[in-house]
Formats: sequence, C-alpha cells, structure tokens
Amino acid sequence: MDHWCVLIVHTYGWYRARMPLPRFTRLPGEEQQRILKAARAVFAADGVDHATYADVIQGAGISKSSAYNYFDGRDDLLGIVLDEVASRLRSALGTWEHVADHEAFWDALDEADSRLLLHETEHPDDLALIDPAFLLRMQGGFIGWVSAVIDNGIEINLITVDCERDLIVSATAALLRVGDAWLAEKMNAGLVPDYEQRWTLLRGLWGVPSSKGPPRLR
Repeated sequence: MDHWCVLIVHTYGWYRARMPLPRFTRLPGEEQQRILKAARAVFAADGVDHATYADVIQGAGISKSSAYNYFDGRDDLLGIVLDEVASRLRSALGTWEHVADHEAFWDALDEADSRLLLHETEHPDDLALIDPAFLLRMQGGFIGWVSAVIDNGIEINLITVDCERDLIVSATAALLRVGDAWLAEKMNAGLVPDYEQRWTLLRGLWGVPSSKGPPRLR
C-alpha cells in the first residue's frame, strides 16, 4: 500500500471501492441520478462526518427498506457519491498537454485552474465535498495529471528544486489539496480568496523565483 493509500485509510477509514447493490443499478438512469444528487446535497450541507444515513434517506425521498436494497449502508453511498464528485472534478481539470516553454506552462496551468474553478462555482455541492473527493482523485487520474505537470516542468527547467521526482509529485499533490480546501472554505463563506497565494506556495515548492511567476494566474 503506497503512502496515499495509507493516508486515505487513516483519514477516511470508510474508504474502499464502493459499488451500489444490483437493485439500484436496475433503476432507470434518471432515478439513480436523482437519488445520488439528493444524497450529495445532504453530504455537502451536513458534512461527510455528520450526515446520518437517516438524513440522506429522507433527503433522497426513499424508504429505509429501499435504501438498504440499493446500498450497503451509509459509507457505501458516501463512497459512491465521492467517486462521482472526484470523476467530475477530474474531467473539469482536463488533460495536461505537454508544453515547450515557461510561458506556455503557466498558461496551461492557468487554463486548467480556470476550468476547475468554473466547475466548482457552478456545482457548489462538488465544491463542498472537494477535500474528501480530492483523496479519491489521488487514487484515480489526478495523481497522473500532477505527474505529467511535474515531468513537463522539470523537462523545460522550470521546476528546479533539488529533490527526487516522486517526492516533488507527492508534495505538489498535497499542496494542491490544501489549496483546494482553503479555496473551498473561503468561497463557501462568501469571501473572495487571494488566488495568488496558492501559486506563491507552488513557486516556492518548485524553486521558481517569485519574479518569474505566472503573470496571469489569479
């Protein structure tokens, strides 16, 4: 088990691969999405640590007996909801395309950040669940995306910190997770965050002089 798997298990002990029960998968697609959307709203409003299964069942408008025919308890439903959130966040982030110079690198990072921010703004439930969903992204495509960014940055000599590549990847992923959670807290409170603070930290981690930072990143 790698470091991030350990982190997920220790931080969210409920985590493992989650699948709905067969009876749920036989429901019409619209009904499946209605139930999952309602469950997501309850988890987002109450928090993953505080939302009870009874709250989720009530919010979804289904009976208790139906709920246990559809899911193997609260944690399974939560895992399914977060899997979907993580998938949408990863899709919003897009694919990292290799660039050849520093300016194009920052432009590409800015564009990816803009897509993710737009998604979070338009989907407040996903924004509220971004921190636990971020951990699932580590198990999915997100860590691959970070790896591609780091490899590209090293290749064009933008990332110059004298550390092993795998450590830089893990540290960057951790910093992005913290930055996402910080942004979510500010935005959920109705505040306008200073976006540049995240990139100041990232430049410091990567060994990029502050005078050579991204001119257009918010």
